[in-house]
Amino acid sequence: MARTAKSTDRKRAAQSVKAARKIKQPQKPSEEPEKILFRVEGKMSTFGGPLDFGMQPDEGLALFSKLDLEDPKYADLFLPAPPPGTSGLGRRLNPNKFYFACRWNYLDTPKEFLRRSLACVENPQNGRKVDARPVDWGPYESTGRVADLSPGLAAALGLNTDDVVTITISARRAIPVKAARTKRAGHGSSNPHAKPAIKEFIESPNHSSRNGAKIDKIVLHCTEASLPSTLAEFKKSEGRQVSAHYVIDRNGEIYQMVKDSDRANHCMGANESSIGIEHVGGENDPLTAPQAAASAALIRWLIEQYGIPRTNIFGHDFTPGYSRPGGTSCPDKLFGAGHAQATIAAWVEANV
Repeated sequence: MARTAKSTDRKRAAQSVKAARKIKQPQKPSEEPEKILFRVEGKMSTFGGPLDFGMQPDEGLALFSKLDLEDPKYADLFLPAPPPGTSGLGRRLNPNKFYFACRWNYLDTPKEFLRRSLACVENPQNGRKVDARPVDWGPYESTGRVADLSPGLAAALGLNTDDVVTITISARRAIPVKAARTKRAGHGSSNPHAKPAIKEFIESPNHSSRNGAKIDKIVLHCTEASLPSTLAEFKKSEGRQVSAHYVIDRNGEIYQMVKDSDRANHCMGANESSIGIEHVGGENDPLTAPQAAASAALIRWLIEQYGIPRTNIFGHDFTPGYSRPGGTSCPDKLFGAGHAQATIAAWVEANV
């Protein structure tokens, strides 16, 4: 009995030493939930390619330009040659490739970020998932849809027009944007476009508070006067007391007269939520080439900076809320011969 007890004690002691020497394995940390950068769910439709006759022959894409046709990262999104009678990238999209459009807020998801991202596009009814690239902004909110898909993408997911789709861009699938290749408007800004050079800031006294209103539209004007006359008129504190945020001369030089954060007096009934851009010219003058380039660059910066939809760029006479009795001929023929918002929209689509 004594021998057995001693043997048992030695065995227990050895087990205790072994247990003491045993290294505890660290617990595996729980996996953090995936960070979602963009997500939308709702009805869809299809767009793009030679047979999309809802797109104009010269209609472009919000996220890509013709320079991207030479970039091997993006060239396969497009057909080798434009369809007959077309010049825009919209109809040149390869309908069999997987691409899509959503109504992006470029402050949250800048254009350069979207160009480098892959999204997970899912049919929630059958669970099919496919990776696809963002290529454009749309569809309009009035359609009741949240996304437009390529015909090939819709077919792969088993979707038909007005079916529900889910689109997600996660941090793991997004390709980081290299800061060195991103033009920034200022410290902490996500705007990929640099603000065009301002020739001079000449403050107009005719401005006031926006009273908390968000900037959500841009109004385009024709001065119907020379640059000196326009600047002088906007500096007057008596009389009509008119002003605009920017004035673009015929040579493309840009003058700023009211801070973006302030309300300028340029479009009665729509001043609190808009930016006004005057273009020097007469009633029958088109924009000069330098003037058009400067205007397009400024508009690009503004829509990125303030998250303004491209559809919210208006000619003076066509601005929602504009309330001057009798209207106005402004912006005259600067952006095209037809006095219509469609003329403005066509110019924006072709240039901005």
